[in-house]
Amino acid sequence: MATTLTLEGLASVADVNKVTAALIEQDGVDNVEVAREWAQVEGQARRDVLVKAVHKAGFKAK
Repeated sequence: MATTLTLEGLASVADVNKVTAALIEQDGVDNVEVAREWAQVEGQARRDVLVKAVHKAGFKAK
């Protein structure tokens, strides 16, 4: 299953890497692709868990 998140606040490659790391650490995530405005997450992780991980990393997601 794939989940697409809309991201806000990412301004650099370092920000993209930070969000990628935050998402890939979540249980049920198999693969992550992140750009400045979106993230595509493959796996069984719940959307609310993914959004919370992005927020904890310091960015907005919906």
